[in-house]
Amino acid sequence: MRRLTVGVHTGAYEPCIAALQEAGAVELEAAGDVDGLQGLISPRPRSERIPAIATERARLERCIEALESILPETNPIREIFFPTTPSRVPVAVRGADAVLADAGGLHGVIERVLALKTEDGAIAGRLERIDEEEEMLGYLLPFGIDLAWLGSSRFLEVRAGTIPAGECREIEAYLAGHMPDLAAWFCLCGIGENPTVALTTAHPTAAAQVDAVLRKLAFREFAPGIQEGAPEEGLARLAGERTALLRKREEIVADLTAIAAGHLTAMRALAEELAFLREREEAARLMGGTAGMTVLHGWVREDEADGVASVCERATDGLAFCIFDPPGEDAPVAFDHPGWLAPFGFLTATFGTPAYGSVDPTLFLAPVLVLTFGIMLGDAGYGILLALLAALVLRGAGRTPGTVRDLALVLFACGISGTIFGVLMGGFFGDLLPRLFGIQAPFAVIEPLKDPIAILLLALAIGIAHLNLGLAIAAREHLRTGNLREMVLSEGVWFVIQPCAAVILLTFFGWGTFPGPAVALAWAGAGLGIAGVMIGEGPLGFFSLTGFLGDWLSYARILALALATGGIAMMINILAGMIAAVHPALVVLAVVFAVAGHAGNLVLQALGGFIHALRLQYVEFFGRFFRSGGRPFRPFAARRTFTEVTGGDE
Repeated sequence: MRRLTVGVHTGAYEPCIAALQEAGAVELEAAGDVDGLQGLISPRPRSERIPAIATERARLERCIEALESILPETNPIREIFFPTTPSRVPVAVRGADAVLADAGGLHGVIERVLALKTEDGAIAGRLERIDEEEEMLGYLLPFGIDLAWLGSSRFLEVRAGTIPAGECREIEAYLAGHMPDLAAWFCLCGIGENPTVALTTAHPTAAAQVDAVLRKLAFREFAPGIQEGAPEEGLARLAGERTALLRKREEIVADLTAIAAGHLTAMRALAEELAFLREREEAARLMGGTAGMTVLHGWVREDEADGVASVCERATDGLAFCIFDPPGEDAPVAFDHPGWLAPFGFLTATFGTPAYGSVDPTLFLAPVLVLTFGIMLGDAGYGILLALLAALVLRGAGRTPGTVRDLALVLFACGISGTIFGVLMGGFFGDLLPRLFGIQAPFAVIEPLKDPIAILLLALAIGIAHLNLGLAIAAREHLRTGNLREMVLSEGVWFVIQPCAAVILLTFFGWGTFPGPAVALAWAGAGLGIAGVMIGEGPLGFFSLTGFLGDWLSYARILALALATGGIAMMINILAGMIAAVHPALVVLAVVFAVAGHAGNLVLQALGGFIHALRLQYVEFFGRFFRSGGRPFRPFAARRTFTEVTGGDE
């Protein structure tokens, strides 16, 4: 990483900042905060064009949202594997005046779209109201009343409405016991979840009492828009209105579809241009300057420094200069991984960004993650399916750079690992080959269900090697920073304790024989190492001893996952065979059961294996040396989706 300072003639500032945005290689910072520049430069004023850009962009995005709402919905699952590629519009890198002029030219179309969308919303609201009124009038059909009777008159108050579903007899009993003498009521009991319909008539002097009784029953009064005629007539009028509204809505959708066909692609491109334009205008607040020069400050990768200098030179016709200084501790962190390792970078970033200048653990994470996942999955059939699914995602949503692509590449590597270890462990959809075809796996070396101890020993060997790798990295970091005492008390003691503990345990359990002096030396070394732990951590050092043992035994989960994969797959095969043995007609059902069962087991074991393999990295391994506190490098970049640059302003 290099600290970058760019001085550019004020007249060439806009093409320079636009070129840097397209290059996407510089992270901008406030120039006024840089030591040495304070007092020499003054902040640039906020761009006066930002409000106009924001207004045009908001109006345009509302229009785009309205047009996209009438497009056919896409299947989200299909989009993962076969995504729709948006059309890209060739554009030049233009200034604010040109982009705002194009946006102004679309005002007529935008206003037309928004007016149609508003009208469509009003129609949708009216259709909902028609549904409610049809429901009300349907409830009133059995009573045979005129809608004009509802409401208040000089001598009578008529109410009609619904009471939530309940025991009709209880409702009738409550009304009979609480209604005043100057009131009459009628109930139509609902069936199932349908409400009870109630009609009440009362003298105006008793209306308040009637309302109080109905409120106790959560009475919902009808208020139909049609206020005269029989309910049948009202329903007929509503049906006619619905037909007219639906016809009008079809016309609106047709108009919007035609506008979308002619303008949506261009609108998306223009909205994207406005977004990038606003970012450039907002970046002005980070700049400083003098009467004739603007100063930009930020960060650039060391290997991209020459390229950035060339970009500034070309964009300004030589009216700019770049100064590159060594980074300090406040530099952002940018991973510099080779192609095969780059997809694993997001897994490290998920845990945290390492402090600048500290160890990037991705190089160690990738091979161990793939190795441990492969052993945990340990089934060639599942591994092949996982690799195929990952390959489909790479053809689909993973075609463009991003987290989806990185995850698909990681899963593809894990699928290949699962396939290889599946062959070595004799797993192909469990014991499908010997059970169905009588074929023994030809390359099986270790079968977890037959020899779990061998897998356990392998897991523990991986664990002790992994933990010691973490200790070695931590020791190197302490030595690099000159902290010898911390290295001895934090890592060195473990390099003494482990071999000594191995000699003691092997001798104690009779698993090995060592000369007497070697055993005595082991006891002395173990005591010395434990003393070092206690000196470094005090009484809490006891928990470090048990914690290290717990971290090591945590790798036994590799065996547990391997057994789970094979055991569940075998159970599925056994049950499928039992179903098929009942009757030949059930063979199809057995096949369906087996396919569904293995699909579920693949998801379960792949998810479990990935999580547990990642946990071994994050908890047991990273905990030995990882030093977080860095901040990710976020370059000022135009990430284009609907446009592609073909040229620029003169």
